[in-house]
Amino acid sequence: MSACFACVALDNAKLVAALPALARISGASPALQRWTIEASLLVYASLLLLGGSLSERFGARRVLLLGLCGFGCASLACAFAGPGYPLIAMRACSGAATACVTPATLATLKHSFADRERPTAIAVWTASFGVGAALGPVLAGLLVAHGGLSAVLLANLPPIALCAWGSLRLVPADLPRHDLRLDFRGTGLCLGAAACCLFAVSSGPSQGWLSLEVVSSAVFGGGLLLLARNWLRRAPHPLFDVSVFAQARFAQALLVIFLAYFAFSGVSFVVAQYLQLARAKAALQAGLLSVPLASSMLLGTLFAPRLALRWHAERALWLSLCTATSGATLLAYSSYGRSELLLCVALIPFGAGCGSAFANATELILGSVSQQRAATAAALSESAFEFAACSESRC
Repeated sequence: MSACFACVALDNAKLVAALPALARISGASPALQRWTIEASLLVYASLLLLGGSLSERFGARRVLLLGLCGFGCASLACAFAGPGYPLIAMRACSGAATACVTPATLATLKHSFADRERPTAIAVWTASFGVGAALGPVLAGLLVAHGGLSAVLLANLPPIALCAWGSLRLVPADLPRHDLRLDFRGTGLCLGAAACCLFAVSSGPSQGWLSLEVVSSAVFGGGLLLLARNWLRRAPHPLFDVSVFAQARFAQALLVIFLAYFAFSGVSFVVAQYLQLARAKAALQAGLLSVPLASSMLLGTLFAPRLALRWHAERALWLSLCTATSGATLLAYSSYGRSELLLCVALIPFGAGCGSAFANATELILGSVSQQRAATAAALSESAFEFAACSESRC
């Protein structure tokens, strides 16, 4: 399950790190570059709740295998699509496939481990994101020099095939599921609300926050959100149970994930671009200098269960956020100098604090729901991650 999640992180990290070099080769406009990255993220974030609902309806194992097969086919199509709109369309298909993968993996962990073991399992699962994020820039630097865009995208296929084989052999076929109808109306309302809100966020800096397009999009998105809330409260088989937001631990953990990942994704994106564009580093050099961020996040995530056991989950979460804040402050200071060493040092407390916060918040979310609602809770958790990333990149 951790390997499956790492494949998703590796895919995004490779493309973000390779984009400056690929843009120089292909001459793609900034808008096309942005949509090459965001097409997958937007579709992925918007369909996660549907992916969680599918996992609860048809079983995590079946949906996981379907998502991995779709992910592999989309990666293969991307490799031969070439830069431009065909690549953007295939990246959107890739996002739809991975929206089935992530909720199914986290739901499998919820079903497969006892309460005492689950925090460690979630920490390892969360840390796998750091592994994928760390390997992505380094792998992109090697592949861009030797194979270009096609090699970067085709690199997804071997790990995806291995994950599909492992899932087929190891994931139980009898995981809990519901024989309930899918809530397509709730999915459509939530998807429309998310799209309108993200459009408002993306258009605000360029068109002005009080422009007609931004205001109307925000108002329409808010209206759809109210309709979605009313429908989910009275629907016979809702997309997710809105009553979980009444639990303070659940709501606060989601907010922590959104804000912390908003900061983390911003730093990871800016550092990758800054090292190549402002400090004229090669893609491989920039990838190696970015390793402290992902590796420290990995260590922070792995130590999160011990921290939670000693300090309790809420206090451990507070300590993790304080550590990340101190790292962000040091990182801001390091931007005034030209020292790569100071930049790398500043990334360590920031990444460690964020990684620990992600693991602790995810455990709080999964611990607040029943076994039957594990996939939906996982989808809500991952939606907070992805909408934070989308909002940050558009800002």
